[in-house]
Amino acid sequence: MKNLILITSKMALVVAMGLIGVGCSKSNSNPGGTTANPAGIGTPSPDANGIIDPIAPGAPGDSSLFGAGFTTDLVATNDKMRAYTTIPGSLTAVNNPTNIKIHLNLAQSEAGRYGGAIAVTYLDNGVQHTGIFRAGMGRNQIIKGGYDNNELEAKFNYWFNFENQLVFTAFFEDSYGGIVISLTPQPTLAGNDAEPISVKYKGEIYFKNFNTEKTTPYRQCWFIYTGINAHDCRSSVIQTKVGLAPGDGAGYTLLGTFTNVDIKQAFNMN
Repeated sequence: MKNLILITSKMALVVAMGLIGVGCSKSNSNPGGTTANPAGIGTPSPDANGIIDPIAPGAPGDSSLFGAGFTTDLVATNDKMRAYTTIPGSLTAVNNPTNIKIHLNLAQSEAGRYGGAIAVTYLDNGVQHTGIFRAGMGRNQIIKGGYDNNELEAKFNYWFNFENQLVFTAFFEDSYGGIVISLTPQPTLAGNDAEPISVKYKGEIYFKNFNTEKTTPYRQCWFIYTGINAHDCRSSVIQTKVGLAPGDGAGYTLLGTFTNVDIKQAFNMN
């Protein structure tokens, strides 16, 4: 079975030292006080650096998007959906969205980071709509004099221990905005000691719309710095892994929540 790569809080602090501007956020506490192991995938056994090195997932994260991964209901109000679909000069807000879903199709790119795609789908006035947000599986292009050259595109998308739980937070983007997803284990009852515990995850999705359509292919929005243009979607909380939500100063809005995520399917773990 595939294991998750775990990046410890100590490693997250190393990342923090390289960032400009660090924020803070009130985060949720762990009601159970135990560490969850997603989908009962083995027992985490970190090396000297605190990283669990798995066999690479067997499916790319954003190839044949709906042919792999996991889909579940997304609970979002009409007001939140209208805000999410209102882009200045581009899109018109929805009328009465129904059958709202979120699809997760992720895979390990390198060094415990996960790229791939998140899709939000819904029906409105009988028309199916799909918004696809991606995090690259490769590395940033090298630009003379540029920041973050050759960094992993999914640099900030990884599993880590937070308040005695194994959790995941990540950035994704499309041309109209950035999103953050946060995954935490749902409460579960342990079975027989001889049987693996199948843990389902719950999640939250946050969005931040751009002021204008993003057309540059050179950097994804979590590598764009304030003052360059309107396409900065960074959050120091997500980048440094000190919380599970982007934080008040990052400009994100909670779109909705979802439950019953099968981690093995969502992360393409055979």
